[in-house]
Amino acid sequence: METERKLRGLILSMRELNIAQADDPERFVMDDGLTELLDGLYRYGVQIINLDMFAADSPKKLQVILELHRLQPEHCLLLASTDRVLSIIDRMEMASLGYLNPQIPGQKLSQAKMLVENFEEVDFHFLERVYQRKHGIPWTVIETRRCFLREMTLEDLDDLYAMYQGKSITQYMEGLYEDRKKEEEYTRAYIENMYHFYGYGMWLAVDKVTGKLIGRAGLNSLQLHGKPALEMGYVIGEEFQNQGYATELCREILRFAENETGFEEVHCLIHKDNQVSIHLVQNLGFIWQEELKVQGKLLQRYTKA
Repeated sequence: METERKLRGLILSMRELNIAQADDPERFVMDDGLTELLDGLYRYGVQIINLDMFAADSPKKLQVILELHRLQPEHCLLLASTDRVLSIIDRMEMASLGYLNPQIPGQKLSQAKMLVENFEEVDFHFLERVYQRKHGIPWTVIETRRCFLREMTLEDLDDLYAMYQGKSITQYMEGLYEDRKKEEEYTRAYIENMYHFYGYGMWLAVDKVTGKLIGRAGLNSLQLHGKPALEMGYVIGEEFQNQGYATELCREILRFAENETGFEEVHCLIHKDNQVSIHLVQNLGFIWQEELKVQGKLLQRYTKA
């Protein structure tokens, strides 16, 4: 049985993480955030392996080191500040994070999945998300009292098709593609372009206890009068409607939008006959702004600052 896919090891070169300047009285200085990060990783069962101790300069040597520590490449993340160290994991199934060390200029770090300039907001959960991106593991983004919102995967399409069979689901919104292959292509592109690029999107709402799909809810980007804007949307499966899930989810999504995006307001575009959704957003503090024509449909725009 395959070992559960999770982050178990952090590989790094302490030497190249040194930010001491030439005239610095201390020969070795490390970013305060990085010091705090390394000190706390043991609580999550993550081993820290310093490449300098083993003179590891090739994939073959690194593989030997990992075997000594009973680790597999797919369970590790490499933190690197140089292209040389990044090249050691070439063709390995290992996640990577690039650190733009000001004392080592001229590094492209193009192989790294993500780049950071400092470690102020880097903690175990940040590393875990970089690791999950590498291995296609969906992020759990928001947790509410009864459920959590996570990114969708291709494996969720069966449940989504079942949910969209409800007559009320497509009354005011588009359904899924009848051609399953087209929906798979769309979903694959959406995951790559929305989740990976923007860090938000339409997520899946899953019941904490049963693991059942409740619905979809989240944020999307749109152009509003020629300017980028943020839109909130939701759909709740028929068997879970009228139980307060929409309000519960939307409250947390608004909190996420305020704390995690750079937008100053959120919009909802709602069909004029969809009185349930209009009532919900008004209770959340949204204010009617105008009537818009979108793809041939007249929609009401509500906005919350």
